[in-house]
Amino acid sequence: MKLLMIAFIGLAGCSSWHWEKRGALDGEYSRDEIFCKQQVYTTADGVVTNASVRRMHACMQAKGWQKVDN
Repeated sequence: MKLLMIAFIGLAGCSSWHWEKRGALDGEYSRDEIFCKQQVYTTADGVVTNASVRRMHACMQAKGWQKVDN
C-alpha cells in the first residue's frame, strides 16, 4: 500500500488536470477517492497498471467527478 501511495504522489506532480465535482461538500473528494482506491487496488499488490488507472478514473466519474485541465 505504501508503494501505491508513493506512485500516486509521483504521478500527481506530473498531472496537468485535477478532479472537480460541482456542489461537492468538504471531504467528499477524499471519501470518494478512498472508496475508489479500495475498489480498484485491493488486489493489485501495489502494482498500478494502465487498466487499473482507467478503472480508478471510471469509479471517480461514476461518483460525479470530472477531470478538469489545470
